[in-house]
Amino acid sequence: KFSLGVSLNFTPFNLMGKQSNVEKIEAATPVEIDATADPKSNRVGFGITAQYALSSRWAVAVAPTYRKFAFHGFLLRYEGIDNSSTFLDERAKYQINEDTTARYLDIPILARHYNKPRTESGSRWFFEAGPQMRMVSRVRMARDTVPPKGDRFQDSIALPYKKNVVGFTAGIGGQFIDDFGIRAIPEVRYTRWMGNPFDSVHGKTRKNQIEIVLTFAF
Repeated sequence: KFSLGVSLNFTPFNLMGKQSNVEKIEAATPVEIDATADPKSNRVGFGITAQYALSSRWAVAVAPTYRKFAFHGFLLRYEGIDNSSTFLDERAKYQINEDTTARYLDIPILARHYNKPRTESGSRWFFEAGPQMRMVSRVRMARDTVPPKGDRFQDSIALPYKKNVVGFTAGIGGQFIDDFGIRAIPEVRYTRWMGNPFDSVHGKTRKNQIEIVLTFAF
């Protein structure tokens, strides 16, 4: 009734897409931030999958997956008012480069329904669905700022983020058993996240996620 395996998880699309964002802050001294975000390699995850059979066709699987996440941000911050009657921009301009890294632990809890009873030999297909939790940790930032006047400076103040995000996952997969009893389980999953771990002008993570998963279980 119980099986345990190791999993390799691949996302065809980066967890954050390349994007451009603009934020304007109305204040005594107006501020405009023009930002671009470029994802770094964050498509591969590793984990384990534990499954327990509830009946001949139904099972529940828990598949925690560990991922690295990183992106680069470039921001132009303008402070002041631009005189539209001139060709020059009179606002004070800051040039900012940011490199953010984090760790994700994704934990889906999936109900699986197989197309034939587990007592029958041979390969089988299944559908799966259930909730998923994403836990974010080890957020690090390296920021380099070039001010309008004076020397450039660095800091490491991390961006604001959500530690926990909930989503809903659905997928389809197959199970193939060799002569030694090793199960090869390929899957395709879709997850709709209900929130964004990072959600600001600096960069916004995707709410829609597609995963290709390959598990070898015993």
